[in-house]
Amino acid sequence: MEKNEESHNNEKELLDKVIGLLNPRKRRYHGKDEPQVQEVVFKVENNSELRYVISCLLRLCMSTIDNENELDSPRLPFLSKDDAVITILELVIDILPDDQLDSYDRIEKLLLKE
Repeated sequence: MEKNEESHNNEKELLDKVIGLLNPRKRRYHGKDEPQVQEVVFKVENNSELRYVISCLLRLCMSTIDNENELDSPRLPFLSKDDAVITILELVIDILPDDQLDSYDRIEKLLLKE
């Protein structure tokens, strides 16, 4: 039994060291029944840059939809045009600055209060 316990302790120490070397993304839960998600961050300098990124993604979707041919990617042969557009549109929804826009509405209400 001592050997098993010692082996288990060594494995646990090794696992702790590996976890210490990793730089895991922040994880959070949206709700009780929803799965844990990883937070991925990309940096923008200001709202203009964020608007530019969002507009580029939307233009890419529009041009993909307008294109008669399928999305032919040698790197992603399993990805259909519809899947690509849906993925990009989901990304656009996720990066919309909802909290920031809500705060602007509250500030505007406060400043324009008569």
